[in-house]
Amino acid sequence: MKTFLIPCLLLFGFLPPLFATPRLIIVPETNDFGEASSGESVQAPFTLRNGGDEPLHIAYVRTSCGCTTTALDKRELAPGEETSLVATLSLKGRSGPQSKTLTIGSNDSDHPELRAQIQGTAICYLTATPSLIFLSSGTQGQLVTRTVEITSENNAPFQILSIEASHPDLAVQVFTTDSNAYRLEVTLPATWPAGRIDESLRIHTDHPKAPLLTCGIVGTMHTQEINHAAAPE
Repeated sequence: MKTFLIPCLLLFGFLPPLFATPRLIIVPETNDFGEASSGESVQAPFTLRNGGDEPLHIAYVRTSCGCTTTALDKRELAPGEETSLVATLSLKGRSGPQSKTLTIGSNDSDHPELRAQIQGTAICYLTATPSLIFLSSGTQGQLVTRTVEITSENNAPFQILSIEASHPDLAVQVFTTDSNAYRLEVTLPATWPAGRIDESLRIHTDHPKAPLLTCGIVGTMHTQEINHAAAPE
């Protein structure tokens, strides 16, 4: 009996596992970036590991939102091997709690799809109201002025250090309304040419969490002929 068992044990020792399979492990399953300024982009790194005993093939990485992009170092992982997956979440125009999902597909037969989460809070430390100035009724030959209010979250005091206008003819006046609020008067001169307007302001502040605030200026400057068309007879 003993002489029969020894060859069998030796034989099974050389055979591969009957249920060898790749196994995808994601670390961490949830990446919490904490708090970040609205308008910034945050990165959430993950590690993908093959915890199985067969090669792992990562077929795809899908995101639950177009505001999230991913960069994957490797798609083929040997048993025990790992690679880096970095997700980048844009917080532009976002405020409050954020939660996005990554779906990773692979040849892990037990879990062909695994999910990871990115979460945190986007805070508008400084807010421009409106954040986009529309100039849809400007008339060539006339001054066009619009007002923008700059306020801070939780009434924290701050100062505007400087303002960069994308066009040298854009005039900006700054008025202090409070220790935590400013009013900007943005003026297009009468010499502004007719046509489409696509400009911006870059507002530099001493706020440690929001050193830069951007405000867009869009619209159309009409000619006087369009706005003063002859009345029908």
